[in-house]
Order: sequence, then structure tokens, then C-alpha cells
Amino acid sequence: MSRVFDALCRSREEQGLRSPVDAETFAEAAALQPPSNEFEWQETNTFFPPQDAERLVALPGQNGLGAEKFRLLRARLRHLQERSHIKRVVITSAVPEEGKTLVASNLAISLARNTSQRVLLIDGDLHKPAVARRLGLQDAPGISEWFSEEAPVNRFLYNLQGTQLWVLCAGVTREQPLTVLQSPRFLELFHTLSALFDWVLIDVPPMSPLADVNFWARQADGLLLVVRQGRTPRSHLQKGLEALDNPCVLGFVLNGARVIESDYYNHYYSSARQSRSSD
Repeated sequence: MSRVFDALCRSREEQGLRSPVDAETFAEAAALQPPSNEFEWQETNTFFPPQDAERLVALPGQNGLGAEKFRLLRARLRHLQERSHIKRVVITSAVPEEGKTLVASNLAISLARNTSQRVLLIDGDLHKPAVARRLGLQDAPGISEWFSEEAPVNRFLYNLQGTQLWVLCAGVTREQPLTVLQSPRFLELFHTLSALFDWVLIDVPPMSPLADVNFWARQADGLLLVVRQGRTPRSHLQKGLEALDNPCVLGFVLNGARVIESDYYNHYYSSARQSRSSD
């Protein structure tokens, strides 16, 4: 079971806030209202969790230390939102295979459970998308198809049954994703979706060697960095952060750690169950 260790060490007041989009290009974006004739919630698609969802520990009915850690991360992010009004959070890592998509998926599910807040998970990796496969939405059209068509975005949104989670997949891979992402049309879409949802989580490529993270970091309120114990090179992490334009790091998620406290957790709850059964 992965260990989630959240180091929300600095609030956004201490780091300063940035506009989610370029102020000069989108001077009128703040007044943009979601067009009611282009978005209908009932026209979004519904999907169910994949059958092999054992690593999605935040799903309803899942218990254990992993689920508890995501509940803790959810609570801290909600507290930070109350204080600093964050909603757009980028989730990335220093290098590939750190588990960022797994963390993004579980965190999105956790935020969307037992709440009235709407949560949107965007697969912002048009090089090597992984969110659709993780959530059982293989071959689902997404950003790439939306960009190529004139259809409204609600046709490309997928709602996880029984939760307040919607997913916007990447769709087919593209050789030059930044051509899509930096287009005025996509940035307008991103602002519109930000107005529709209470949380927008974006799973993006690793910081090294791609430049996509810098684009997404400029659109977001902050970053969560996923690091894998014993694997993430410190030099790659440092270089990746230095390459970003004034990054606002909300904290870190430690993945793949040997969880010393898991034995205590299992013993504690096993003892609690035995105590209840003997009462």
C-alpha cells in the first residue's frame, strides 16, 4: 500500500498568488460566464469504477491506511481552500513512474465523496495519457477530440457513478500538445471549467524532460509533487523546480514508502474490532 505523506508546509499567502491565466491575453476572462446553452450536466457521460480497482483505495467501500492517508490529504487541501481559495491544483513528479496518476485519481475520488463540491480531474498529459486507463475509460475521447470538433465539452466529460467527480481525458496522443494547450480556445475552455467546478485537479507530465508542466503551473493555484522513496533523484527534482516560472508548491506526496506505521494501524483497528465484538 502506498504511503501518502502530505507536506503542506507553506500557505499561498506566504508564497503569493498568481493569476490562473495570462492577464494580458485574458483581461476579460474574469467576466466570462459558462454558456448555459453549451453545457448541460445531464448530457455528461456516466462510468463505473474498473473491475481491477484495488489500487484506487479512495473508492467507496475501501478501507485501510492508504484510504486514510488520502482522507487526511483531502482534509488539509479543503482547509487550505478555505484559507486561500485554491481550486486548480497540478499534480506532477520529477521523473516518470513516480505514481502521480495514481495519486491524482485517488485524491480526486476522495475530494468528490460525501460532498456537494464538484470535482474535475483533467488528464493534462497529451504525450502519454494515463488517467483514462487508470479509471477504466480506455479509448474515451477527450481534449484532443474536443479540439478537433465543434461539439460542446460536456460530451467529453465522464461522471463517476455515485460521486461528484467528473473526468476530462486527454484523448488521442499528439506530437505537439502545446499547440492545443496554449491555444486561446483551450485556455477559454479551462477558465470556463474552472468556473463550473469547485476543484480542478490536473495530472500533467513529469517536470523532466518536458516543458508542459511550466504551462500548467501558470494556469494553476499550486502544485503537489509526487516523489517515490528511494527512486526520485534529488538533482532532477531541483532542476525541475528551477525550470518553472515562480512555482507555487503546496506540498509533497511520498509514494511507495515502507510504511512503518501500517503495522500499528492494522493492530489498532484489529483491536478495536475485537473490542466491539466482545462488548
